Amino acid sequence: MMNFIFAIALFQTGIVLDVGVALTMEERRVLHNARILVSDGRIFAIGSRGDIKVPEGWDHIEWLDSIAFPGGVDLHSHTQTGGWGDINDMVNPDNPELRVLDTVVPWNLDYRTGCAGGVTTVNAIPGSGTNISGAGVLVKLKKTLEVDDAVFRSPGSVKVAQGYNPERGGGDLGATRMGMWWMLRWWLDWAREEAEDPGPDDPAVAHIAGIFRGEHPFLVHTAGARDTYGTVRMFHLEAKVPVVVSHASFSGYMAGEAIAETGAGLNIGPRNFDARFHARNQIRGLVEAFESAGNTDISVQTDANVIPQEEFLFQATLAERLGCSTWTALESINSDPARQILAGDRIGRLVPGLDADIVVKAGSPLDPRSPVQLVLIDGEITYDIREKQIY
Repeated sequence: MMNFIFAIALFQTGIVLDVGVALTMEERRVLHNARILVSDGRIFAIGSRGDIKVPEGWDHIEWLDSIAFPGGVDLHSHTQTGGWGDINDMVNPDNPELRVLDTVVPWNLDYRTGCAGGVTTVNAIPGSGTNISGAGVLVKLKKTLEVDDAVFRSPGSVKVAQGYNPERGGGDLGATRMGMWWMLRWWLDWAREEAEDPGPDDPAVAHIAGIFRGEHPFLVHTAGARDTYGTVRMFHLEAKVPVVVSHASFSGYMAGEAIAETGAGLNIGPRNFDARFHARNQIRGLVEAFESAGNTDISVQTDANVIPQEEFLFQATLAERLGCSTWTALESINSDPARQILAGDRIGRLVPGLDADIVVKAGSPLDPRSPVQLVLIDGEITYDIREKQIY
């Protein structure tokens, strides 16, 4: 098989990346003395250096004492403008027709530092000022000023906020959870009808109709046990649509066992722990709490710039420090979020055919002391610490 790969490589050009260890994130496979061949923006081959020859004419990069792993995928980020602007339009309580795509500033400062911190893809989303705030977009943190080149998929998700942030006063429908949840079910019913109709979607509900066709998921801002499980019940169990339960903070973990029975995906952060509801006010790690309750589909997030974009990997570091298993922490930064956002066939693992989004780090992805040394996005070197250390 390796001879066949080498024969094909003779007719292509690309990059040979040699590292000490590669965490493929494919069934927790770990490769020592690893070699990764990258061509045409994709991973061409991956294996041990003894099994894969260096094709003639390919660029050869060596980080022999370092660890390679799939680029970080942050599903909850507001850094698309390089700041906090243009993320909330609060004239109406529901704005599913809006789209973040129109606000993206590629290769802004947050994206540059985020890339240097090991992030290669973000789900850029609106804020939580309204019940439904619009469609997000998946953005690669590539060194480009062209929006179309940076955008990986649009929509990336549809942003919903359950409770707290979007609660409105003045008697508007949506001032209570009764009103917000009634409106959400109304939108879901309309979108289902549009998705089943062979004709063009009504623009007002087109983004949600795409969810019923499996094109992208909901990402729902939620917190507390009642709202966290309520989100799972409404979207996952009742509507039967893909949903990422984001934050799930405060007492959300108290619904952990019930959520585990459904298999719904959780996206934890930026608050990664709780002390208010735990016995004797002891700190409880939220990823550990959900994992202990039986949940296996868990990712972390920054809510950047609540937590700076470049500190994404630290969210997993903290999760492990507060008790979750090492593999759960590792999967929470790439393979799990990629699958949750319905992009696992393109990103999140180091396997042939997937996008060559690769991070090389001086130590474990979970070790905050070791810097990111090299980042490839779509097979192109986007960050190299030897040229200039940004973070």
